[in-house]
Amino acid sequence: MVAYPACMAWQWFNGIEWVLMAVMLVLSVGLSVVQHNHTHLRMWSSKPLNKATDLWLSIIQATPSFVFFPAHIGNHHRYKHGPEDTTRTYRFGGHHNNILGYLVYPIQALCVLPKTLLGYMKKRASGRDLWPLIELGAIVAASVFLASIDVRLWAILVLAPQLHGLHWLLGANYLQHAGAQPGLGPEASSGENIDYSRNFTGWINLIWFNIGYHTAHHENGRIHWSDLPQQHRSYEHRVPDWLKVNSLAWYFVRVLVFQRGQVRFRTESSAEMGRKI
Repeated sequence: MVAYPACMAWQWFNGIEWVLMAVMLVLSVGLSVVQHNHTHLRMWSSKPLNKATDLWLSIIQATPSFVFFPAHIGNHHRYKHGPEDTTRTYRFGGHHNNILGYLVYPIQALCVLPKTLLGYMKKRASGRDLWPLIELGAIVAASVFLASIDVRLWAILVLAPQLHGLHWLLGANYLQHAGAQPGLGPEASSGENIDYSRNFTGWINLIWFNIGYHTAHHENGRIHWSDLPQQHRSYEHRVPDWLKVNSLAWYFVRVLVFQRGQVRFRTESSAEMGRKI
């Protein structure tokens, strides 16, 4: 929350350094995770501090913090990738799990979310709660101000990392759920298995706040991110092996690109479902 804008500011005044740009891209994903986590479990006991954190994250990420309440907690966590989940991955072309699906899914999700977000904003406005408009206004004001100073630097140092973070924020839903069984609805499992979410157990958890332990997060949305590895161990025996992946990079290559291993629950044999990616 400090290092990211500091990297941007230093380069704004001293010139673009591509090493720092790479650091910013990593941090942009981390900040998306922070913004997500802050929605589930507030950082502070003080309401003003939480509001200030929401506003700061909204400005530097260009993603208003309020959208996580209707789109993520009130939708995705509520319906667990089931048929009522507005952003379910199989809404767009049925069950699939490939690199093209991953790349275009964030755009598809952005096309269906406005109705949910506008309805939420209208509901809050009817109670004279204009906070969503304040977050949106702050994002627009900051963007216009910086672009008016130097549109090239704004595009490279501000907009590009923000779009990168947004794509990873939305694309994470595809990585974690595409090809997995819906958690609710007629296609949901009836047994003991928890098979609606994919878990990445490798190095990404060290730099992105244990975001890979997604089943544990879904089942315990309000626990602190540092407790997710322990919670994952308590659910691990109920998660099929093909939904436990060590390397995110290898998963990209093997499954998304070359379509090897388990790519979706409906087309594999029971023997394959027991194979770990």
